[in-house]
Amino acid sequence: MSDDSTPGPDPREIARAEASVESAARALAVAEAKASAAYDAVEDAAGDVSVAEAKLADFQEAEGKLPWQIAAAEADLAKKRRAHERAKARHATVAERVDAAREALDAAHVLLAQARATPATPIPDDAGVPPGAAPEVVAWVEKLTSYLESQEKGDSAWCPQWHEHPEAVWRFTALHREFEISVLEDTMSGWWVNHFDRHAPFLFGASGIFQGCENGHDPDRRFQFARRD
Repeated sequence: MSDDSTPGPDPREIARAEASVESAARALAVAEAKASAAYDAVEDAAGDVSVAEAKLADFQEAEGKLPWQIAAAEADLAKKRRAHERAKARHATVAERVDAAREALDAAHVLLAQARATPATPIPDDAGVPPGAAPEVVAWVEKLTSYLESQEKGDSAWCPQWHEHPEAVWRFTALHREFEISVLEDTMSGWWVNHFDRHAPFLFGASGIFQGCENGHDPDRRFQFARRD
């Protein structure tokens, strides 16, 4: 009898893993296309070398060819050989990228298989209000805020002790998690538009989380829901 209490796989993890597979597949296709073009360039360069060799041989065997004509043919052959070597080097580099892209795709498939087979981690009852920001989140927020320019306006608010505001900790923790995913998946534009821009008004707006900290951190400020009679 199956245990119905066992959680199924996390659909979000599966979606992320599927996106990684798609991204790796696209990267492999691009690498293979470049490798094919580089191979064609090697073949073309080899053909140019053969033509230049035949031309030089004809010049050397023909009567009446002047020394400068033979020297020019020799120089042309040397040029074609250098181009051939450069083409082979470029092809070798691209071929390595193809191998790396195939390995990345294989790894992405492994992670997808794991995501489909791994039960979802239950969400703790107290997951809504983190007790405090993790050190890596604190360091990330300090770096992020040091680069922000769009929030430096008169209608902005900020509290250096943001980590003592539970909602701010929650929002920044979520932003940091999505940031790391976006960096790995190369979807930073989506992170700015779909995550940062959605949280920014609440984190930096004059009427946001830190509106009561204009003259210093206010540890006693708590929002109270209005009750209807």
